[in-house]
Amino acid sequence: MTFDKSELQELLEEATVDCYDEDEQFWGLFTVMDESLPFPFPATVVGEAVSVLDLDGKHSSMFGGIHARVRRGDKEYTASLTSLNAEKASAEVAKWLAVYGYWASLG
Repeated sequence: MTFDKSELQELLEEATVDCYDEDEQFWGLFTVMDESLPFPFPATVVGEAVSVLDLDGKHSSMFGGIHARVRRGDKEYTASLTSLNAEKASAEVAKWLAVYGYWASLG
């Protein structure tokens, strides 16, 4: 699924409208994504099927990026959102991962 830059910019601006600096923008985007993504959703990490359980605030930071808790079989671990391939997930997932990718490209 492809989104144009203006659509991604608009969604990013909505997520960060009340934010004053980069750190607040990061956590604003994190919060909106955490509230908007329909967990759990399917994805792959390095070709392995996983279930994305939620976003992981403990391991996320403005400089390290947003991380998610994922499950593969009976094991859970943390993965960067940029390492997820969620092509089998819903349009809502694709949209927010595209917004995050757009935000990360601005850095």
